[in-house]
Amino acid sequence: MSTEKPVLQFSTSLAPMRGITCRKFQDIISNFGDPDEYFSEFLRVHATSIVDDYIIDLLKKRKSTVPLHVQLLGADPEHFLRIGTILKNFGVSSINLNFGCPMPKIGKKGVGGALLKNLSQIDKIVDAVSKLDCAISIKTRIGYASYDEFPHIIEHLAKYNLSALYLHARTVKGMYSEDVNYDAVRLAKKVLPYKVIANGDIKTAEQAVRVIEYTKADGVMIGRAAVANPWIFRQICELKNGKIVFVPSSEDYLEYLQILISEFGTNADINPKSLGGIKKYVVQLADSIGENDKIFLNTVRRALTIADIEDAFKKFLFI
Repeated sequence: MSTEKPVLQFSTSLAPMRGITCRKFQDIISNFGDPDEYFSEFLRVHATSIVDDYIIDLLKKRKSTVPLHVQLLGADPEHFLRIGTILKNFGVSSINLNFGCPMPKIGKKGVGGALLKNLSQIDKIVDAVSKLDCAISIKTRIGYASYDEFPHIIEHLAKYNLSALYLHARTVKGMYSEDVNYDAVRLAKKVLPYKVIANGDIKTAEQAVRVIEYTKADGVMIGRAAVANPWIFRQICELKNGKIVFVPSSEDYLEYLQILISEFGTNADINPKSLGGIKKYVVQLADSIGENDKIFLNTVRRALTIADIEDAFKKFLFI
C-alpha cells in the first residue's frame, strides 16, 4: 500500500505571454506535463476586431484537453460582448479579461493595466461580459502606480461574480522588475468570494508551494519559468502529492532545445526573423544558467545562426 500523502492541493496555470505562449508552445508544454489550465494570448477587442486565425488555430488544433481560457483586452464594453458572443459560438466556455498588461504601448490606448485608473470602465466591461453564459475571470495587477491603490481595487473586484482573479502581485508601473508583493494575494484571498491565483516570479516547484502556504491562494500562475523549465508543472504536481520530483538532465534540456528549434527555428539560418523567433524562447533559459546568465544572454542575442545558439546553450548550460 502506498504511503504517499498529498502535501497541498492547488491549481497550476500557464500564464499568457504575448508572442510566446502560442498553440505550438502549449503543445510543447503538454508533452512535458500539462498545467491545470491554459490561456490564450490576449485578443484585442475594438470596433473592427475579429476572432483571428491565431485564436481559431488554438481552439481547433490544440493538443491538450485541459481547460483553455481565451483572454480579451480592450476598453469598449459593446465589443467585449460582441467578441465574447462569437467565441461562445466556437465553444469557448471561459473568458479572461486583461486589466493588467503593463506594456506602455498598450497603456497609451487606455487598455490593459491602464484601466486600473478607470475602475468605472472596468465595471461596465464586466457588466457587459456577464451577459454571456460562461465563466468570467480577471487578470490584473495590485495597482497602477502603488500598492496603496489595491484596497480600493479589491472593493470593485468583490462586487463581481467571477470564477477567479489571477493576480500579478506587482503594479503596472513596476513592470517585471518590481518586488512581488504576496501580501496583496493574501488580502485578496481574505476578501474575495471566489478563487484567487497568485502570479509573479514563481520560478520553482518549491517556491510555488511556499507561495501557496503563505498566501493561502487557490493556485499559481507561471509564465517565464515554464519557458526556462517546461517540466515545472510536472514537478509541482509531484511535489504537492509527496512524490519524488523529476530533475531534468543535460540531455533533457538539449532535447528541449531541439524541439524549440524544430518548432520555431525553421529557415532561421537564411531568415533573420525566424532566428529571432527561436531566440525569444532560448533567452528565457538564462534562469537555468546561474552566474553566467548575462554572458549567455548576450551570446544568444548576438548569434547569427542556429549553430551559434546551440553552441552557447551547450557551453553555458552543461559545463
